[in-house]
Amino acid sequence: MLKLPVYHSVISSHAIVPVINDLYEIGDILECSFYENGLNDTYLLKTSIDKYILRIYKAHWRNKHEIDFELELLNHLNKKNIPVSAPVISREGGYLIELEAPEGTRYAVLFTFAKGNYSDEKASCELYGEQVAKMHLAMDDFECGQQRFTLNLDHLLKEPLQSIRKPLSHRQEDIDYLESLSEVLANSIAEISSELDWGACHGDLHGANVHFYEDTLTHFDFDCGGFGWRAYDVSVFLWSRVRGKEREHFDNEQWTVFLDSYQKHKVLSENDLKAIPIFVAIREIWLMGLHTGNAQVWSCGWQNDHYFNTNLQFLRNWCEVHSIQ
Repeated sequence: MLKLPVYHSVISSHAIVPVINDLYEIGDILECSFYENGLNDTYLLKTSIDKYILRIYKAHWRNKHEIDFELELLNHLNKKNIPVSAPVISREGGYLIELEAPEGTRYAVLFTFAKGNYSDEKASCELYGEQVAKMHLAMDDFECGQQRFTLNLDHLLKEPLQSIRKPLSHRQEDIDYLESLSEVLANSIAEISSELDWGACHGDLHGANVHFYEDTLTHFDFDCGGFGWRAYDVSVFLWSRVRGKEREHFDNEQWTVFLDSYQKHKVLSENDLKAIPIFVAIREIWLMGLHTGNAQVWSCGWQNDHYFNTNLQFLRNWCEVHSIQ
């Protein structure tokens, strides 16, 4: 029988239960469900004590050092009373679980559960802006010796473009547009980069990586975080509110509430504010690169002409409205 390599396997939710039981003091596991297949695999655990989230990182997505960076950042924030879904320490005193899968070694981490749900209500956006600002302030003194990617122009633009070129190869005019636009975006940021606030970032503040419960919230999923520009970090919230919308809806009330609340606690400079619409365009290209670069796991059938038409039209509209050319 021919044995073929595997890109990604799904670990049995039943098989993982005795592993977790042996490693953690979290009560009796009543239920373990495969919850979501995203950048990583997420499992929901219900025990006799509480709920927990088990993340099993995909084999070729994050290495051990990169995961350790994320865990150190979460523990740093947790110690500063920033509300985050924090890693749970095992009986042996560690956080990482090593699993042997058909595609190679995979790492797993157990996290506390973020109570509540997603919300885009005005009050929630106001609380979110406040808490993101406080999170950034708490991150200012974060130091870590672990190797981790940096949210710089190589990571946000150059590498995504490499992933986009092949599936878009039948549309040379659009490749030329993306390359030309990327050069404009990179030069615009490079001109003011020394004046931009830089520090540890969440990396994915689109509003769905936070749960609201009563008058509190909990941040989670720092998997895309690293050291980077804070203007990029907050721009992701604006991007999430305008992406896919017609240009007349680019002025977004939720974003205005979020930004005003953020600046009551951490003021952004004139250059940081100037960079935000540029970073919105950069984020869109980054996402296209993320999708195309992971096609071997997520499939590529949906990355068709309609997909590229939609994303490129948003980019063209956004850049025209904000005079990015």
